[in-house]
Order: sequence, then C-alpha cells, then structure tokens
Amino acid sequence: MSVASENGTLAKRRALARRRQVASGLLLVAAAVFVAMQFLPNSFGVRLADAASEAALVGGLADWFAVTAIFRRPLGLPIPHTALIPKRKDAIGEALAAFVRDRFLAPDLVVARLRQNNRALQIAEWLRSAPAAAFVAERAAALLPVLLETSDSTATRRRLLALIQQTLGRIDPAPLFSAAIDGLIASGRHVLVIDMGVELARSSLATLEPIFLANVAARTGRFFPAYFDRKIADGLISGLRHWLDAIATPASAERSEVEAWLRHGLENLKHAPGYPALISELRLAIFENPALHTLVTSAIDELRREVEADLAAPEPQLPRLLARGTERLGAALAESPELQGYLNGALERLVTDYIAPWRSAISQFIADVVASWDTATIVDVIELEAGSDLQFVRINGTVVGALIGVLLFLIARML
Repeated sequence: MSVASENGTLAKRRALARRRQVASGLLLVAAAVFVAMQFLPNSFGVRLADAASEAALVGGLADWFAVTAIFRRPLGLPIPHTALIPKRKDAIGEALAAFVRDRFLAPDLVVARLRQNNRALQIAEWLRSAPAAAFVAERAAALLPVLLETSDSTATRRRLLALIQQTLGRIDPAPLFSAAIDGLIASGRHVLVIDMGVELARSSLATLEPIFLANVAARTGRFFPAYFDRKIADGLISGLRHWLDAIATPASAERSEVEAWLRHGLENLKHAPGYPALISELRLAIFENPALHTLVTSAIDELRREVEADLAAPEPQLPRLLARGTERLGAALAESPELQGYLNGALERLVTDYIAPWRSAISQFIADVVASWDTATIVDVIELEAGSDLQFVRINGTVVGALIGVLLFLIARML
C-alpha cells in the first residue's frame, strides 16, 4: 500500500471515530437528561425535558442498533437479521461483479462512452505534449534493449515476424495510404516524386538509346537509310532530355503541368473503386515475400547494434529521438481525421473483440476476490467508506427523536 493510500485510510479512521464519538455523546446526554428529570419536581419544563430526552433515547438507540446491525451483532447478541454484511459477503461480491459486468463492461455502453468524445484526438494531444513524449520515450528506451536482447533466437524472430504479419494483417491499410497521400500533397513533397522520376528517366536514357534506334529501324523498314534512323532516334532522345530538363526547372510550365497531373492522379487513386483491393493485394504480396523475413532479421540486428552503441555513449540520443518521434506521431494523428477515424474504430474493435468476451471472467474475478476476503476485512473496508455517514444517521435519530418528543408532548398538552 502506498503512503498516500495509508494516509487516506488513516484520515477515514479518524473521521469515523470522531463522528462515532459525537453520536454516542449525544446519546449519553439524552440518557443523562432523562435520568436527571426523574429526580426533579414535577413541572411543565421537567415533563417537557423528560419527553424530549426519552424520545431522543428511543431514536438514538434504534438508529444505533440499525447501524451496528449492518456490520456486526449489537452487543454480540445473536439477534436475527443482524451482521448483514458478514453474512452476505459472498452475495455482495456477486452483486458487485454483476454490476460491473452489466453496467460498466457491456459493449454497447463502453462503445457509446467512447463515442462521446474523439478519443483518438485526445490521445494525439497527449502524445504531442512534452511530458507525455518524455514519459513514453523513457519507458521505450528502457524496454527496447530487453526486447532486442531476446530477439537473438530463431524461434523468437519467427514469432516476432508472425506477430508483425498478424498485427498488420488486421489493419486496413487504405486509410493509412490515403493519409500518407494527403500528407505528401499538403507538405508539397509530392514534387520529390517528380524529381526522382526525372533523375531515373535521365539515367535510363543512355540505356534506352539502342532500344529507340532498333524500334525506329523496325518501323521505317530495311530500305530506309540507317542515317535517318539514327537522326530520328537522336531527335526522340534529345526531345525527351529537353522535356525532362524543363520538368526539372522550377516554375516552368512543363513542371506545373506534371505536378497538376500527379496531384490529380493521386486524388483519383484514393477514390478509385479498386483502391482498397489494390492496397490489400499489395500488402499480401509484401507479407508473402520471403525477403520480408530477411529484412526483419537484418533490421533487428542493425537496430540492436545501434541501440547498444548509443546507450553506451556518454550522452545517449535514443530517449531524445523517441521523444521527438512521439511528439511527431501525436502531431500527425492530430492533423489527420482519417487516422483519427481509424484509431477510434480500432478502439471500438478492441472493446468488442477483446474486452467484451472477458466480461464474465472479469466479473467472476471480482466475485472471487471478494469471497477470498476475510469477514473483518470486508467489514472494515465498507465501514471506512460508509461508516462516517452512517454515524449521522445516529446523530439525526437522537436529535429528531428529541424534537418529535417535544412535539408530541405539546400536542398532548393542547388536547
């Protein structure tokens, strides 16, 4: 038990003892007044005080009996229907378990609760905050070497690869690719695709030159002079080079046309009817490729070496990199409604696929825990939580009893 928990329990015990003393003190005052009135001369005031103290005693004692009977036998006497909590401890545990199962873990209730807010956005805002990023980075930096250390065995790597395939296999990649395309266009980095295409085409032209010449010669026929075949092929290649140079030139008309074409093509790709199927087929082709196992194995080995070298350095960079990565992940999630929708859907699937099937087991666990408690423990726990308020029942019973006694005495006098 933590220090804070111990201090809280101690404060509750003191509050319970203090209120119990007040309730018992009022009852003793009522008893003292009742006894004193029996030795005083008969008068209106004496009879009024006697009626008030008598009713206060009745009300206070009745409520003392009722409150005590909840937790234990009053005065240790075997009175029926007393010590209710000790006798019904197991039934209380079962009722509590059923309440948690039906009122807290019901899938419809949990999903409805999740949908009250954008949980993915809340997670994103938390991840992008510096304290959260540092928290995640510290835990990840401490756990990563342990995970990498256990990745040496072939069986572990095989299980890891199977886990990666199984996990990624449950993910719908279409929203992720759509979000990547949106981010690529929004950041202007789609032009990098153009530059890469230009460089690839330039480097390929020298290789393609004989192919151009052969295809031109095949089209013009064997009686057409080879000199003109060369001229035509050189013209085609020169025109391609000129066009590629124009595309590579910033703010040129050709570059603007290709950029608009690429942007339009990427947008159309996201909304194409076969887009989800295409992405799924691409994922399947990657997962079934034997090179994936080699890639994962090499990546694990390289990552382990890098992590070990970094952690051995005087000022490790891994925690700082993990913190920055966590913040960027939070920012990317906060800026992508599609990723938020996917994460919210994943949270709902987590509830329905994993938490819901365990409802009965969780409720049975609660019932078993309560059943394993000894009677004194459960009485002490409940009395600490509710006993202080129940002492007000005793106080109210004594005070209200006295007021009722006064009221009845005055009514009797009036009659």
